[in-house]
Amino acid sequence: MKTMLEILMTAPPEQVTRCKIALVEIAHGHWDAAASTMEDAIDESEVGEWALDCMEMRDFCLTMDRVKSQGLTAIERAGSDRVYLVV
Repeated sequence: MKTMLEILMTAPPEQVTRCKIALVEIAHGHWDAAASTMEDAIDESEVGEWALDCMEMRDFCLTMDRVKSQGLTAIERAGSDRVYLVV
């Protein structure tokens, strides 16, 4: 999975501002807002590798929002096959 900074650096010109917004939302721990911002980027982008990276970031943000509200057990209950290091 690419980091939000990597996604920003490869963003199409029309999506740069949206990626900057998502980066700030993530930095402030507003995971649900970042997921929504990434969803908007996906909806307005052509299908391709960049959009797939955005989908992975959106899913990560949704997972982190669940962790923020329910703790690490949220990942266990969701049956996630991915392991994320939360520091």
